[in-house]
Amino acid sequence: MKKSCFALLISVCGMGVAHAQSSVTLYGIIDTAIRLDTHANRNGDKLYTMGSGGELSGSRWGFQGTEDLGGGMKAFFQLEGGFTPNTGVTQQSTPNGTARLFGRTAMVGLSSNYGAVTMGRQYTLVHEMGYTHDIYAFSNYTGTTGFQGAGLTGGGRLDNTVRYTSPNLFGFTLRGAYTFGQVAGNVHQNSSPAVSLSYDRGPLSVGAAYQIINNIGGLTPASTAYGSTYFGITIPDSSQKVFTIGATYAIGNAKIYGSYIYSHVYPADYRNDSFSAAVGYYITPALLVDLPIYVDFVHHGGSSGTRITGGPTLDYYLSKRTDVYLGVDYNHLTGAWTTLAGLPNSNQPFFGNNSVFEATVGLRHKF
Repeated sequence: MKKSCFALLISVCGMGVAHAQSSVTLYGIIDTAIRLDTHANRNGDKLYTMGSGGELSGSRWGFQGTEDLGGGMKAFFQLEGGFTPNTGVTQQSTPNGTARLFGRTAMVGLSSNYGAVTMGRQYTLVHEMGYTHDIYAFSNYTGTTGFQGAGLTGGGRLDNTVRYTSPNLFGFTLRGAYTFGQVAGNVHQNSSPAVSLSYDRGPLSVGAAYQIINNIGGLTPASTAYGSTYFGITIPDSSQKVFTIGATYAIGNAKIYGSYIYSHVYPADYRNDSFSAAVGYYITPALLVDLPIYVDFVHHGGSSGTRITGGPTLDYYLSKRTDVYLGVDYNHLTGAWTTLAGLPNSNQPFFGNNSVFEATVGLRHKF
């Protein structure tokens, strides 16, 4: 009898394994460009460079896979690394400079009719909500977005994160995330709670997210979890509150984008109010024009200033996977933004100037 039961158990388990459906996909994007920048040094000289990648997408490669566990449950994973295409160097290193193999995403999860739970290195909810309503999805063109300047970012991802995503109910999706600080005796240090709510139905997408990131900054990058700078300027140990709300709407050959991002880094005392609006329009099925405008207000130490960025991009699709593009943009600074961009070690230097003109020609391929 025992042998018969054991044989039946083995048979049932074998049937489950035989019928389990699984898949693994290799994918990636390579986006590289040649860029002209004016005011590239204190003499006001021009600079021709390939920079750290193209304008439209961060270059990356990765694996993702799923396994059907039956009963409506699936296991899935994603591993994704970023790189600089003109040098091959990996991106998204740790604050002390250690390279990451999968710096963009490294997570595993389970999904069912009740939602999905994921664990690992993942995008922050504010970043994910923000790039959903940005015409360039926070690519290199929009690297000046206010909240990205604080120490957590390098792309808006956090290690040691668990996230829950609800099922879509009448177009609404709720997400919650928590990042463990992993400091003995102090659950608050380096932690990050977040929540977001989105509505997606037909041509309309609307959403908002709120996140707190504790213990950014600090004078020693090697001992900080999220870096020690704000736009390259060293800041004291601080926390950051970020709120974003935005929407997109598709109509005919056009898609309209709009968003607002609030970021406050304290007690370092940097506050950003960032607004963006854009439209993407298919002139032909193969030719897309993007028309964005970004306005960022920074407040610091009793002073304030603005940074305005705008300019069109023409994107021509040679195929579904390959496109070439030409773009120009103009940056203009006032007040506290001019001071910030003029400080030594600023990672977006204007060298005392208050404007920069850029022209870019690029090639992107997806696989």
